[in-house]
Amino acid sequence: MPCCPHPEGWVARAQVWLGTLVEVALPSTDASDARFAAAFAQIAHAHHTMSAHDASSDLARIAREAHRATVPVDAGTYAVLQLAQQLFRESGGTFDVARAPLLARHGLLPPGAAGNTHDSGAHFGGMDALHLEPGLGVRATAPVALDLGGIAKGYAVDRAVDALRATGARAGLINAGGDLRVFGTDDWMPVRVRHPAAPAHALQLFEVRDAAVATSADYFRDGHRGLVDPRTRSLRSFSGSVTVVAPTCALADALTKIVALQPAESAAILARHGAHAFTICGEGPHSGPQRATACATTCGATTANLRLPLAAAA
Repeated sequence: MPCCPHPEGWVARAQVWLGTLVEVALPSTDASDARFAAAFAQIAHAHHTMSAHDASSDLARIAREAHRATVPVDAGTYAVLQLAQQLFRESGGTFDVARAPLLARHGLLPPGAAGNTHDSGAHFGGMDALHLEPGLGVRATAPVALDLGGIAKGYAVDRAVDALRATGARAGLINAGGDLRVFGTDDWMPVRVRHPAAPAHALQLFEVRDAAVATSADYFRDGHRGLVDPRTRSLRSFSGSVTVVAPTCALADALTKIVALQPAESAAILARHGAHAFTICGEGPHSGPQRATACATTCGATTANLRLPLAAAA
């Protein structure tokens, strides 16, 4: 996961949400109880409405009811599903949030999280069965069990940034377990990413300002595969890591999965969204800190929001 130390003199507070530790950091001149509260309120709201584990969440209600009647959902849930549908189409089905039954089958989600608490023989539809209707309504042509773990955390970070800006905060940094976003500062923020073959060792790959960053990797899964390939309905091992820099955290979060599954085809999607990806190889008997270099990247030059080390940009 990426980390970005906040500048000296900033004030940081942290709370546990979305299954991880969420840190909000603000310059001392902008830090206030009200601003921290506004940011964490947005994180908490996303946690409650888009959880695959909460029986009262929008996802649980979609799984139970959307194949029978239109389900009204929160505006945030609707926006995330819109983006998920867009990326599903752009990636040819690679990014697919209708994967909860598969994750539950492999023990990566509790059985109830798949919306399958009453009928163990239920047949679940895919993204093609999901329809978004005007007025924040969701309808499905078959039972659909969703998991937004690959996009909702990033969206929550984006909404927390919006909340901070709405209160007048001029700059800040939010890091939700590696989904991070920096805004409002002219200073370049160094981003460090764990090496997949030696997670205790972090590489400084680049610097960002007014940008979002997310990483996908399996190094904390104790050898369990966590990358879902919806095209084959199976789990894939992934020994490396993918880090994406994008305008929003929701995009960065989701695009890491597309790059990991479709490295050769992802360049066009990244370019369409103004994003860049860095891949670190984790394979080979000699992988480790001494060989801790990015083995592939779609980015070969600096941008207004991303600055590479001089050696990498040359």
